[in-house]
Amino acid sequence: MNRNLLIKFTYLSIKLFLLLVIYPQITGAAVTRPEDLSGKVEGLMPDCILSFPLQNPGYILLVEKSTQMAYLYQASNIAHPLKVYLCSTGENNGPKSDINDKKTPEGVYFVNNSFKEKDLSPIYGARAFSVDYPNPLDRKLGRKGYGIWIHGTIERLKPRNSNGCIVFSNEDIIELSKYIGKKHTPIIITQKINFIEKKRHQQERAEFRGFVMDWLKAWAQGRIGLYMNFYWKGFTAKGKNWRQWRAYKSRLSEKYDNIDIKIDNLQLLKENGVVLAKFDQIYRSNGFFSVGEKRLYLQKKGAEWKITDEFFRKKKELVKEAPSRLRREEEISVIKGLISDWHKAWQEKDLQRYMDNYSKDFSSLGLDYNGWKRHKFEVNKRYTQIRVKIRNLKIKLLSPERAIVYFDQEYSSDQYHDRGKKTIHLIKGDGKWKIKREIWTPIGRGKKR
Repeated sequence: MNRNLLIKFTYLSIKLFLLLVIYPQITGAAVTRPEDLSGKVEGLMPDCILSFPLQNPGYILLVEKSTQMAYLYQASNIAHPLKVYLCSTGENNGPKSDINDKKTPEGVYFVNNSFKEKDLSPIYGARAFSVDYPNPLDRKLGRKGYGIWIHGTIERLKPRNSNGCIVFSNEDIIELSKYIGKKHTPIIITQKINFIEKKRHQQERAEFRGFVMDWLKAWAQGRIGLYMNFYWKGFTAKGKNWRQWRAYKSRLSEKYDNIDIKIDNLQLLKENGVVLAKFDQIYRSNGFFSVGEKRLYLQKKGAEWKITDEFFRKKKELVKEAPSRLRREEEISVIKGLISDWHKAWQEKDLQRYMDNYSKDFSSLGLDYNGWKRHKFEVNKRYTQIRVKIRNLKIKLLSPERAIVYFDQEYSSDQYHDRGKKTIHLIKGDGKWKIKREIWTPIGRGKKR
């Protein structure tokens, strides 16, 4: 009797084990009820999602290699995962670093393409998404390999059974496809997710948001010493070390006036002690305009967080799709730069730089380009010092290739003084604005000194 009870108990134990452990791993069924999660996860927040815009479209996928689980979060509620799935990652442990190492990369990645079942080989299941491994940081660190996908499978889902991809059951990958957006949904792959309390999460979020905004303020204000204090001494970018980067930024700060930098879509994501601050950046100044995506990578160096890597990518698609207002701002910024350089060269009596702002078919006061150059050469010889004040600058774009600039001008030298209104006609050729014509309307009579 005891023997029969023992056999029955053993049978029930095996059945329960198969039901709770083996069956989900075979079928790949998703654990879709957050309330089923242990108290260790529920109500806590993953420290890898520090800040994420709600409208972008607001979903983040975390892949935990140690448990072969994937957590789908919505940015509006990262204390409670929206869905939890079983998955399969690379056969070998550790982050991917080489071709055919059968490892899944670790870090923050984004989807760069998506595929439907009709476009796929059967082994990829019902849906597939490629991720941007190697990303800029991976390439800088010499990590190799390619072809890391998130996809389904026609086979039974087994843990740690891929060549490096992240594999889900077909049922789950179809469901996930509703939430994964190209270039928008972060895919954070890590060995072990660190869950923290809400108060600590809020503190870390505020700390890193403050870091980025203080860095931005120092840059926009041209406070290069303070700006460089945000960077690690071992920092390198664009082939420049820390000192060279400082010199480079100092030159740009001196070259461009009225710097205005706006950022949008700020994302703060962390994996294994590295924080990614990713955002859209619009840079405007007198003479330069750019739109693109900036990535700052932060690591703790000693007691302080520092920028260890920085990458910028111009977003051609954003510029192409930008509203006319943004395109006009770009042209106006460039024209302001031309007027600023022309003004400075005039006062410094730098004739070559001054004339570089003029079109070869320029004409004014009956003079062509060469005649104007000779005239200015004689004026520069005659006067020891020239000062020109410009006020009430206005720019009117007539077409993509024509513009007019108006301003009040006050001219003074050691021998002469006058004031009036200047009108400058500009044309654009070979991508550069040049002065085509000048009209000077004096107010009153000029005075000799």
